[in-house]
Amino acid sequence: MTLRILIAAILSLVLVGAAHAQPYPNKPIRWVIPYPPGGGVDAVGRIVGEKLGEVLGVPVVVTHLPGGNGIVGSDSVRRAAADGYTLMFNASVFIMGPQVMKSVPYDPITDFSPIAQIGDVPLLVISTPKVAATSLSELSAKIKDAPDQFNVAISSPGAAGHLGTLAFLHHLGAKVEQIPYRGTGLGLTDVISGNVQLMVEGMTVLLPQVKAGRVRAYAVTSKQRSKLAPEIPATAEAGIPDLVISSWYGVWGPPGLPDDIVRHLATAIEKTAASPDLISRFESLGLTTTFMKEADFQKFVKQESEQGKRLLRGAGFEPQ
Repeated sequence: MTLRILIAAILSLVLVGAAHAQPYPNKPIRWVIPYPPGGGVDAVGRIVGEKLGEVLGVPVVVTHLPGGNGIVGSDSVRRAAADGYTLMFNASVFIMGPQVMKSVPYDPITDFSPIAQIGDVPLLVISTPKVAATSLSELSAKIKDAPDQFNVAISSPGAAGHLGTLAFLHHLGAKVEQIPYRGTGLGLTDVISGNVQLMVEGMTVLLPQVKAGRVRAYAVTSKQRSKLAPEIPATAEAGIPDLVISSWYGVWGPPGLPDDIVRHLATAIEKTAASPDLISRFESLGLTTTFMKEADFQKFVKQESEQGKRLLRGAGFEPQ
């Protein structure tokens, strides 16, 4: 009996050791979305997480950790074990945190492991239908002539829509009152009603309102027209070729994530981005799959951060 127990114990240890020796990943991955359910980041993150789980062969479990404009969830990932089993899905606004908030416990550039970018969505320049302009050049002329008759809704400091607004106003050389809102929905409601004249925000949220005729779109902030709205000119052809900006989405891990795990995840995300089903679902939301991995993504993030800093400083923006 003693020998049997000893053999069983040895076999148990062997099996445990074999389980730990299995290649990464061999258990569920925690997929942190640092915002409440129902928002844009959540909608896109769920699609990516579902497909990534299929590629990796393990469950990718969505975990919402909202709070502090994304700080709570993001910081939890920073403090997680660097084993590849806690990842964060976030939008481009994440990298601007220290530039728009006074107290952020991390540096988004140095305190995380950038893994890959997987998609982006251009912005739309819109107005209330009450504005008597039918083209971007006509709208621009009216704003230049009477900037005090316009104001613009800002959904979130440091987000792509905010930076796109600053870039647009900088091009015009006009000072227009900026009205901050807690989210896109509230600002958009005021644009629809005519209480606010302008907004620059992601196509995903604005396009349905454009299609319904509740707001007027003048341009999409990209080099080419969108397949979803080919009737809307791109800024590159509408007189502002430098106004090319988008809200993009990426995946990060805790600092110190081993290179082999980063490469494995980046390869899996690349396969995820190439999935016809994901591409179709992205296109239905106005997104484009723009895969970028590891070193390229890290370089891109730094460039985007510097561009955002320049726009905020140029506008005299102070962290809140």
